[in-house]
Amino acid sequence: MIILGAGLAGLLAGTQFQTATLLEQQPESTVTHKAVLRFRSAAVGEAVGVDFKQVTVRKGIWAGGQFRAPTIQLANWYAMKVTGKLLDRSIWNLESVDRFIAPEDFIYQLYDRCRGRIEWNTTVTSLPPGPVISTLPMSVMATLVPDPQAPPFRYERIIVHRWRLADAAIYQTVYFPEPDTTLYRVSITGDLVIAEYIGQKDAFDFWPAFGLADVPVQIIDATQQRFGKITPIDDRWRKGYMFRLTAQHQVYSLGRFATWRNILLDDVLHDLTVIKRLLQSGLYDHARVTHE
Repeated sequence: MIILGAGLAGLLAGTQFQTATLLEQQPESTVTHKAVLRFRSAAVGEAVGVDFKQVTVRKGIWAGGQFRAPTIQLANWYAMKVTGKLLDRSIWNLESVDRFIAPEDFIYQLYDRCRGRIEWNTTVTSLPPGPVISTLPMSVMATLVPDPQAPPFRYERIIVHRWRLADAAIYQTVYFPEPDTTLYRVSITGDLVIAEYIGQKDAFDFWPAFGLADVPVQIIDATQQRFGKITPIDDRWRKGYMFRLTAQHQVYSLGRFATWRNILLDDVLHDLTVIKRLLQSGLYDHARVTHE
């Protein structure tokens, strides 16, 4: 078994297929994940043997210098900012939710579970013999297995800045829908502040939204993710392409970018269960599952 990619989805697959080799284009020193890692359940942590912390997350929308209730205008602004399309997003629901938080070193714990099986600095220029689990972005896979009917793949990079607060243990997310800033979301997880920007960081001051304008903070770092936000494509083509990858090349697509849909790692774990079943079954089951 070959797994293409050693990001979060690839590492999770590596923990479930413990003899698989992972091929990763980046060097080990540059592969990180700095965005928010919140889960709907403890299932992912249980699957890999890592304890998650259950917390209650409070949410709000900040616009015009004050907190606002969701409106059609704000929701449309936010959707256009993060996807370039008018789609329903989670900004509509501001109810407090219970979530499970991964430890900050979660990705490094996954590395340890895959240690010795990751081949770094490895660029995939052709498909290896199957079976293969691919976490490569579908736009990249479409260069390896071209399809003349492929739609344009649109995505935006995100910039992630992080700070540390002193003596903090809060779990909050504030959405920033206004189009005059590239900032779209800031989350505080314990004492860690994570701000996410589309394309590039601007000078927008988000601290007043948290009542923290005068609170000292420690700057941690800033990183970027090339495939930060993806724009949905034609769903019929997307499912058909994944089916053909499996039927013709024994490639199983896994993760947000490989399947080109906005999902969480909870969904990736579910998809891994489906892939295990498909590996033991046949093409009929795969056709049924991918077209559900």
